[in-house]
Amino acid sequence: MPLVDSTNSLKRSRSARSNASPEPAHKKRCLNDRQARCREESPQPPVCELETLLRRLAKSVDFATVKALKALVTERKQGAAVTVMIQSLIERVKAIVAGRFQDSEDSEKLLQTELYVEWLREYDFVLTAVQNVLRAKIKIATGKTLFTILFHLIDEEPAGPVEPCSWVMTLVEEANDSSTDERSLAAVRKAEANLDRFDAVMALAVQRYKSESRDYWQLSKAIGSKQETLARSCCLLSEQTGFGDADDLGFGLLVTTREAMLKWKEQASDDCDQEDSGYSSK
Repeated sequence: MPLVDSTNSLKRSRSARSNASPEPAHKKRCLNDRQARCREESPQPPVCELETLLRRLAKSVDFATVKALKALVTERKQGAAVTVMIQSLIERVKAIVAGRFQDSEDSEKLLQTELYVEWLREYDFVLTAVQNVLRAKIKIATGKTLFTILFHLIDEEPAGPVEPCSWVMTLVEEANDSSTDERSLAAVRKAEANLDRFDAVMALAVQRYKSESRDYWQLSKAIGSKQETLARSCCLLSEQTGFGDADDLGFGLLVTTREAMLKWKEQASDDCDQEDSGYSSK
């Protein structure tokens, strides 16, 4: 049974989020065997082609770069190759954050939730690039490309406990230090704000993908499956950020995006039912 089965359930979760009182960050509710690396003293991975194109588009948009991005993500690269590209991008982001903090003169360690917030902030160039492409008046279909990037970025992001790292507190250290409570709540609010931005941008990418797909009804089953995958990823993200109330299970994350995906799936099902009904009446 999927974690989310209707648009109404998503709306109820959003309402629950707005009414819920703040809670401490670390609430383990989802099974999760993924572990996040903080990349302490690891060599920086090389800049991949995907990152190069996205950073270029975050500054300005031109036809050649958009065409190259589309070819890289949805034409030349398929399946596992896309996953490898996204994983390389994630490793680069974490290496950048590690380089910023592991040599810092500030002796105060980051909380694990604060570390996750830093990772989210570092992805801002990706969101800016996607926004710029969506706003640009370029005669090239980009919805599938942009959706694929954002979907895999959420799906591949390790949301589990952070490996031991000298500049990040362990969960045991956090639990034994009451002074971290306020910092933890502040980090949760920052994470929510960053994820809300991600949600808004990704929802637009979903809408563009659908509008550009002549056979959108044939893609509805795949979109429904990806929505369920996204819901599971949101559950893991909720564990890392402490997002939502005790019964939330990540339902309050990426609500607008998942509503758009569910609407796509349900509308396509309704269209098929109407076609079948019309055919039967003849």
